[in-house]
Amino acid sequence: MDNNFSDRLREAVAYRKQTRLPNVNLIISFVSLSTLAYIVLALFAIPSGTLPDYHFVNEGGAITALSAIYLAMASSFSMGALAVTIRAKDSNVWPWVIMTLGFGVLALDELLQFHERFGSVLGQYMESGMFRNWNDVIVILYGVVALLIVASILPSLIRCKMLPELFVIGFVFYGIHTFIDATQEPRTVVSAIFEESAKLLCVLFLALGSFVGFLGILWNFNPANSAVKRS
Repeated sequence: MDNNFSDRLREAVAYRKQTRLPNVNLIISFVSLSTLAYIVLALFAIPSGTLPDYHFVNEGGAITALSAIYLAMASSFSMGALAVTIRAKDSNVWPWVIMTLGFGVLALDELLQFHERFGSVLGQYMESGMFRNWNDVIVILYGVVALLIVASILPSLIRCKMLPELFVIGFVFYGIHTFIDATQEPRTVVSAIFEESAKLLCVLFLALGSFVGFLGILWNFNPANSAVKRS
């Protein structure tokens, strides 16, 4: 099993070196700076008489809204990559299926608050122990499950230039978000702003990674090769 996984990693690295990817640095820089500007704007564009963390702690606020949009975009880009992969008769289909469904569920969770509602139900029957509440426990479990999934599909991710790097940045911000969430009790205005900003930056880089993955697969798709495979 280990040898097979190692062989797949080596093959993925070799494939990655042969692939082409257009210059996306300007896009990544523009979207990242725009998101930072959005966070700053969210500090000031608040209803009269509310605290600066209004859009950060309110589930219907600006931060949650953009987070859901980015997750929906990540799901859509993954779906696009899935479509091109199927069209190319490529065997690396399941990673894109998993990411399409995973990001889609997380986008719905942001809007419909699945984990908050489930956490509230659990909180009525048992204590959350060292954690602030069951919502925090569920969010941490999301990250653990995501890491396990990423580890299992790592060779497929490595095939795509820049995708693993962007996902790693996303997980770093997830770690910052989780650390603040788990250590700041009681929650303050400042901790809420930094915590939710880290969450938004996390999903931003997940969306960017999915976009780059889709773009890379599309850029390297050769219809002629696909036609040869079908014949």
